[in-house]
Amino acid sequence: MHAVRAAQALSRLSGLCCDENGTPYNESVVNVLRALLTPKLASMLRDQVPKDLLSKLNTNLESPEIIWNSSTRAELLKFVDQQRSSQGPDGSYDLKDSHIFAYEALSKELFVGNVYLRVYNDQPDFEISEPEAFCVALIDFIASLVHNHSVDYDVQEKLNISNSTLESEHQSDATGASVEEQQVHDDSLAASDNKVKDKEENVLIKNLQSGLTSLQNLLTTYPNLASIFSTKERLLPLFECFSVPVASESNIPQLCLNVLSLLTTYAPCLEAMVADGSSLLLLLQMLHFAPACREGALHVLYALASTPELAWAAAKHGGVVYILELLLPLQEEIPLQQRAAAASLLGKLVAQPMHGPRVAITLARFLPDGLVSVIRDGPGEAVVSALELNTETPELVWTPAMAASLSAQIATMVSDLYREQVKGRIVDWDVPEQASAQQEMRDEPQVGGIYVRLFLKDPKFPLRNPKRFLEGLLDQYLSSIAATHYESESADPELPLLLSAALVSLLRVHPALADHVGYLGYVPKLVAAVAYEGRREAMSSGDMKDGGNMADRKYESDEQPAQTPQERVRLSCLRVLHQLAASTICAEAMAATSVGTTQNIIAGCSPFNESYRMARWKHSSPRNIKACCGCWKSS
Repeated sequence: MHAVRAAQALSRLSGLCCDENGTPYNESVVNVLRALLTPKLASMLRDQVPKDLLSKLNTNLESPEIIWNSSTRAELLKFVDQQRSSQGPDGSYDLKDSHIFAYEALSKELFVGNVYLRVYNDQPDFEISEPEAFCVALIDFIASLVHNHSVDYDVQEKLNISNSTLESEHQSDATGASVEEQQVHDDSLAASDNKVKDKEENVLIKNLQSGLTSLQNLLTTYPNLASIFSTKERLLPLFECFSVPVASESNIPQLCLNVLSLLTTYAPCLEAMVADGSSLLLLLQMLHFAPACREGALHVLYALASTPELAWAAAKHGGVVYILELLLPLQEEIPLQQRAAAASLLGKLVAQPMHGPRVAITLARFLPDGLVSVIRDGPGEAVVSALELNTETPELVWTPAMAASLSAQIATMVSDLYREQVKGRIVDWDVPEQASAQQEMRDEPQVGGIYVRLFLKDPKFPLRNPKRFLEGLLDQYLSSIAATHYESESADPELPLLLSAALVSLLRVHPALADHVGYLGYVPKLVAAVAYEGRREAMSSGDMKDGGNMADRKYESDEQPAQTPQERVRLSCLRVLHQLAASTICAEAMAATSVGTTQNIIAGCSPFNESYRMARWKHSSPRNIKACCGCWKSS
């Protein structure tokens, strides 16, 4: 009963009671009670019935919020007896010593936000009374550790420089014997200072690890607390942990990455992370200089890959080569899981709506289009498998020699890039012109990511995107025809024939694509190309008749004049039109051409049997166009 009354009296004195007879809040008394009873036990004075408080005060407890045992009870009773014996003349007591009271038994415990971090990390599922306040306190605690260490580190560096200067000046004026004595003395002092410094750094590392582990446990239990980190200022202490000089000797970077990974589930945190370009660059650089952190960095980067900021950093600040270094290792053995994660990261970056195409263009400077397509389609394991195969298909030519060459180029590139970036600058980076694994195939005609000659060897190969190949063939074919028309010296006379053969083979294997040609409006262009050559031949024939002597031009009855490049191109175009004529849409497009154009097409089919072909044309119906476009076979 006396204990109950005492607890109620303390509740009234502090103003913590919540009943109708409540007293004003007394901050000074509350602070004393928090120091003497510890914060959690003091807060229990709010209960009208102090049964739970009294029960805990008389038992041994160790929870994240309460550590109470025989040692703490003994310290408290001893302190109370001392205070009772120091009563003032007027019968009052000075609370000054009570305000600064601290338990010796708890002196080695990290107490942050009213939580003992050691116990909380051992019991991460414990329900914290005020998780939000605890989260904020943890961030402030981590920030203070990093800031104090940075200040101490800078001061120590300055002291080292100053001491070195003083020692050199002193030694220049001293005698040989005194120099040796001074050197011994200085060495002992330096050794002592190093021991103290190492001890302080060990304490710092231990405290920082405890704080980050607690923050990780808290965010795992209370994921909604991620909203606290939705500003750059709250995230900054986490990224500053990466700059702690001794961090590489501990698991601090991994803990930071784990915390950042938990925060990526909250969209405003993603925005805060990508708001600072240097933070993104640091995460990308960790793939190169911190092997132990690669897995965590890849996880965070994958969560950020949907943002335009990271896609831009990948394309313009060298992020692509940092990722490719994992995907195509030169000598280091990188786990398959990390290589697959790197491939998945690239695939997500390529799919980013705003800057993904730029990433794809950068990748295409290194890899064949076929591998870029594999990266785009995923999954990461399939990409790794494709990189290790010896492949020769219309879509992809890849060999171990090409992989080894590219790995060496990337390793050199990454080293140079990282050396520039650690100087404190965000370098606008571009791929060197010679950087490519495709030097062996540079002279091979390629259209829409397909090697044309290899396609002609195997036209039934299942293409990933036959429409893209078709459109590319048509565009390049018309361009090569135009070059042949103007008899350009740089024009390859065999290229139009190669492209037309590929077009015919593609349309035979995929006849439905003919309609697509009609929809895109290529038919009139093909018709116009044939008509142009027909007019040129007619004009050339007329000039020969007007300016020459017919008797001087004698041909044997069984001789045929050699075909010019223009004539061969015209015939190749007719073959394409013949294949397209199987489509009603294309046939109607041919019929829609002007009469003059159709007559030139007919004239271009062959110098023989023109009246026969004119009769078959009749009104330019689609059916007759199909017949006419097939007549080149009979000539």
